[in-house]
Amino acid sequence: MSDPDVRKQIEELRQQINYHNYLYHTLDSPIISDYEFDQLMNKLKELEAAHPELITPDSPTQRTGGPPLEKFRKVQHPVPVLSLANGFGRQDILDWYERILKIDPAVAHADYVLEPKLDGLTVVLHYENGLFVLGATRGDGFVGEDVTENLKTIPSVPLRIPIKGDIIPPAQLVVRGEAIIFKKDFERLNAELAQRGEKTYLNPRNTAAGSLRQLDPKITAQRPLKIYLYQILISSDTPPATQRETLEYLEALGFPVNPLRWYAKTIEEAISICEQQATARHEWPYDADGVVIKINDLALAQRLGYVGKDPRGAIAFKYPGTEVETTLLDIQVNVGRTGVLTPLAILKPVNIGGVIVKQATLHNFDFIREKDIRIGDQVLVKRAGEVIPYVLGPLPEKRTGDEKPFQIPTHCPSCGSE
Repeated sequence: MSDPDVRKQIEELRQQINYHNYLYHTLDSPIISDYEFDQLMNKLKELEAAHPELITPDSPTQRTGGPPLEKFRKVQHPVPVLSLANGFGRQDILDWYERILKIDPAVAHADYVLEPKLDGLTVVLHYENGLFVLGATRGDGFVGEDVTENLKTIPSVPLRIPIKGDIIPPAQLVVRGEAIIFKKDFERLNAELAQRGEKTYLNPRNTAAGSLRQLDPKITAQRPLKIYLYQILISSDTPPATQRETLEYLEALGFPVNPLRWYAKTIEEAISICEQQATARHEWPYDADGVVIKINDLALAQRLGYVGKDPRGAIAFKYPGTEVETTLLDIQVNVGRTGVLTPLAILKPVNIGGVIVKQATLHNFDFIREKDIRIGDQVLVKRAGEVIPYVLGPLPEKRTGDEKPFQIPTHCPSCGSE
């Protein structure tokens, strides 16, 4: 086969694979079997192995990621990647509305886009002439970490933005989104790890963040990460004028965009939607701790400016949490009526579902030993319904070195007997 023929066949295979990747990972509507997809990928790998000079960075075969890193390179964001102010009910949202109305009377005629507040890790993707060239974590909003090779392993991240009809990607495009793990994928991952006798994970959010920050991209590639994009930070073309058009434009470019979103003509309608979703959110395929209310008119949102790192043109309607992070200050050992010793976590006070929690059960000493829980750790604490709060486990990635291992008592703290 001549080089032009091979080049053509390789390009056609890449287009087919990218198309089926898009149908499967972005639209969740595959039209071929996994076996048929694997056949296409294997054929492409064979051709590229025989003609390595034809391998390009945007080939689907390059999603496996590069070699392990020693550490992550710091990346300066081209524009600040801002956080979001929170509201915890109707009155908080109305107060926000009144504040921005005083700044710009045009707010009185604003409409709104509402999106689930995804509980994952914020990422920033850079494209040049349609090619994915850089991906970074949000970090402190000004400087993040280069996780390009890890992001390449996520099938829903386009390595090249395809030209479709009259839709041509900008020469420069920087977009923002959230890396997440769906609840069903998290459960399946934990089941597989448990079956192999390996350590399981606490929740989808921490798993997504930890998976994306692996120094070895091959480990990231084994995790069921997905990504949803929702904001254009920089575009060399004139960007859409509204948030609604932004989401539609990102979809048209082939980016994964959350299909779940709402539109409201008034702030009252926006609040009602948030209140209605308080229960419905438990049926969403991913964890979300609220709904983000965004002014649809992006020029108006820009005119409203910022308060610190928070844009005034958007606010999160947060739902009461049942699982939060706090500091383990100490471990107290209680003696039961029958003489059984039970460890109790003494916590930095934290609000869980509207209740201030200062203590939580640690189950038993085996739990402390297996989870390697240390005094001073950042821990995840859960409270469901009227159940006594309990510690899920530590967050070892947040350790400073000052944490102290807990010494399991060998004598009863009450009577001194062994």
